[in-house]
Amino acid sequence: MKPEKIRVLQCQMADFSRQKAFEELYVYFYNKLLPFAISFVKQKEPAEEVVEDVFIQLWKNRKDAKEIKNLKVYLFVAVRNRALNFLKWKNKEILLYFETFPENINTLQTTPESLLMTKEMAEKIDKAIENLPPRCKIIFKMVREEGLKYREVGEILDISPRTVDSQMTIATKRLSAAITIYTTSTSE
Repeated sequence: MKPEKIRVLQCQMADFSRQKAFEELYVYFYNKLLPFAISFVKQKEPAEEVVEDVFIQLWKNRKDAKEIKNLKVYLFVAVRNRALNFLKWKNKEILLYFETFPENINTLQTTPESLLMTKEMAEKIDKAIENLPPRCKIIFKMVREEGLKYREVGEILDISPRTVDSQMTIATKRLSAAITIYTTSTSE
């Protein structure tokens, strides 16, 4: 969904209490926010509650929603804060964890051998991503999966865009090394 469309829905929700606009925003953002919440609380049900609580608060305070400059960043920050509060309340340790990328094998070659090689490559990349340091992994996934800008990730995680950039450089180098090792071993 384009930022302009998000803004229109935001204004409709704020100015006219349009439930349809709220529902569209909910449907669009829910599946993006849930894995993010899971990365903090590490359980699906509490993560669902965290995300739903954020949306309940958004609806309750819908008159102020028009003042939110970037709803995507606002929602990610709200989910992060709610998840951290949940963990404090439960007296749990914060561990950053993200589920592996879903396997999505798109290839022009459809021979069994090429499919197997593509699947193996995807598994190597997934493993390399999971082996990234926790902070580096969460930043990489926010940029690659959610399409967030470095500035937005910085706002969400309360770090500088320069830190996001350096973490992305680390992630890219490690993934590149994993791919190079894989392609070298399969070509021999």
